[in-house]
Amino acid sequence: MIFAACQLREKYQEMQTHLYTTFVDLTKVFDMVNRDGLCNFMQKFGCSEWFANRVSQRHDVMTARVTDNGTASEAFTVTNGVKQGCILAPALFSLMFSAMPMDAYRDEQTGIRIAYRTDGHLLNSRRMQAPTRVSTTTVHDLLFADDCALNTVTEEDMQRSMNLFAAGCANFVLTISTAKTVVMHQPPPIVKYNVTRKNVNVTPLKNAETFAYLGSTLSGNTRINDEDAKRISKASQALGRL
Repeated sequence: MIFAACQLREKYQEMQTHLYTTFVDLTKVFDMVNRDGLCNFMQKFGCSEWFANRVSQRHDVMTARVTDNGTASEAFTVTNGVKQGCILAPALFSLMFSAMPMDAYRDEQTGIRIAYRTDGHLLNSRRMQAPTRVSTTTVHDLLFADDCALNTVTEEDMQRSMNLFAAGCANFVLTISTAKTVVMHQPPPIVKYNVTRKNVNVTPLKNAETFAYLGSTLSGNTRINDEDAKRISKASQALGRL
């Protein structure tokens, strides 16, 4: 996913085209999964009814306790979420999280149009100019676990995409953390950077020139200077603790 995000930024820089990316942060997403909906999504994505029921049974009658200063509370029932620490939890959440954008953008074309072909010779750019063999698709987002990056080429499309994404989150009982959600604008090299004004449910979002996405630093100028500086700093801190 890091490679895809970097390639996207580099290609749009080469084409001298604006790129707007919103890095969405969700609050306690693994604890908010609707289990009845999860069972339905599993079957829609091709899982057998038997397997979906077995997974559902593993989450039935879940209880938890809260420990405070050595004192445990009474057991209470947990009705939402996936089991923390379970090896299936990331995959189960990914199924549900993949279904949410599909529902949110089902009738929309906001996003980025990407041309591709699957008959080999991927590094030959001339082959991409043959319209009869090239297919196109719209990419709305980059998803990895609970990290989501929305991409568009105009400010208006970005706001529209955010509105649809927020509505989809509301339908799936997911909460967007507006304090941690940021917008990054990558202008063409010859265009001056300008601050974007985007919001989620009237709450304005922060702008950022750099952002740590999945452990790597992305910047609006596509250079690796910021990434190198961050890695050198982390290495120095690690050596200092030895």
